[in-house]
Amino acid sequence: SEMSQASVRLNRLIENLLNMSRLESGHLSPRPDWCDVHDLVNKVSGTLKQELSQFKFIQEIPEDMPLVYIDFGLMEQVLHNLILNATQYAPEGTTITISFKYDKAGILTVKVMDSGGGFSLSELNLLFNKFYRGEKTSSGGTGLGLSIVKGFVEALGGSVSAGNLEGGGAVITIEIPVKISEMNENESN
Repeated sequence: SEMSQASVRLNRLIENLLNMSRLESGHLSPRPDWCDVHDLVNKVSGTLKQELSQFKFIQEIPEDMPLVYIDFGLMEQVLHNLILNATQYAPEGTTITISFKYDKAGILTVKVMDSGGGFSLSELNLLFNKFYRGEKTSSGGTGLGLSIVKGFVEALGGSVSAGNLEGGGAVITIEIPVKISEMNENESN
């Protein structure tokens, strides 16, 4: 069991280092396709099932959420890193929420929120730097997760920011311009 967990951590480390290398070399080109955000969240929550088992995981997706034209693999990695971070910094038994919203201006907004201690003002400007690890870090890590999130989101033409929730906890907000699938387009295909 311990060897299995260690191999999963090692695999994550190697994947993060490879992703960082791709970002820095400019060999990362998004391959967008039509994507259902429900599938995206289900894939990530399935992969992180063990980590999320200690939390209440809430998905807020509007009923009328359209299909979005985005790179599934890059978004999967972004959400994986954000949700994994939330499980590492929020107290067990608390709530982790992911919310999606699409506005008429063509922006997909994704928020990952937790009920942890949030961020100190001094670290808000450092969070997305390579190898930066949070002030309240208790678990091992490389400090690459949020840096990769930033790189992938920017490769998709978007932006990412961090903040604190009024009632306590952290929020990471991603905004990405996307095309959506209109119902009448689907009916004619």
